[in-house]
Amino acid sequence: MYTKAEVEGKPICLILDNESAGSIIIYQLIQQLQQTVNRPAQTVIITADGMKKTPVEEINNFLFTIDGITIPVKVLVIDVLQYQALVRNDWLLKTNANLDWET
Repeated sequence: MYTKAEVEGKPICLILDNESAGSIIIYQLIQQLQQTVNRPAQTVIITADGMKKTPVEEINNFLFTIDGITIPVKVLVIDVLQYQALVRNDWLLKTNANLDWET
């Protein structure tokens, strides 16, 4: 499921994925925002297309805003171009999100 979101006032297309192993943001967006490295990533992930990727870094308390509500979440930064950002259950639970898969 996709939704419109903002990161530091920049509009992005955010994927809501309740089955993802982690919340993800792309490296190119981090560079555009001039964010600094929080810490090196300690994991390997498998992307939606089945590719194994080692994240560039992890960022704690990364802020996504949807409809004026800003929630911090830990994100893995990966170097892909298929999408801008994806959030998983930890973010969805913090927002008390109710996903309607029927509409």
